[in-house]
Amino acid sequence: MPEGASFCPSCGEDVDDSCIYCNECGKEITEEDVEKYNQLSEEERTALREDYLRKKSEEEAEWETYQKGQQERRQQELEQNAVREAQEEALNNEVAEYIKENITFDCKLTVSSSDSSINIQAKFVEAGYTLTAKIYHKDKATALPKFVQALTALHEAVGE
Repeated sequence: MPEGASFCPSCGEDVDDSCIYCNECGKEITEEDVEKYNQLSEEERTALREDYLRKKSEEEAEWETYQKGQQERRQQELEQNAVREAQEEALNNEVAEYIKENITFDCKLTVSSSDSSINIQAKFVEAGYTLTAKIYHKDKATALPKFVQALTALHEAVGE
């Protein structure tokens, strides 16, 4: 640190004589800046410090606002994901119940869904046959009865 510097010329913070950079604002402490700072009146030094503290306070407030916004967005995403998962689970249950209500035999059903489609897997364990289908949500009303028909036909063909 340049000789005669006991305050940072950028923010007015007390600094140690061995400092090359200010611990408060991070600015380099140069001899030229120290000379300029030493030429300031006491009022100008106070104004410099107050201006720095005001800007620092504003930056901290902006950062806190940003962080709060990020937390709110994350919370919204979590809530939206929970709603989406609940809707998918309800849809999966609805599809599984529809199939079970419309068949008279046992098979292992696995139903999963995404934003655009429903994936169904019906497995006849003993016979080793599996019928799978991917049904788009928009086609659910017509495709589910067809899946049940195909499932029933497969069951009759393999005789399980």
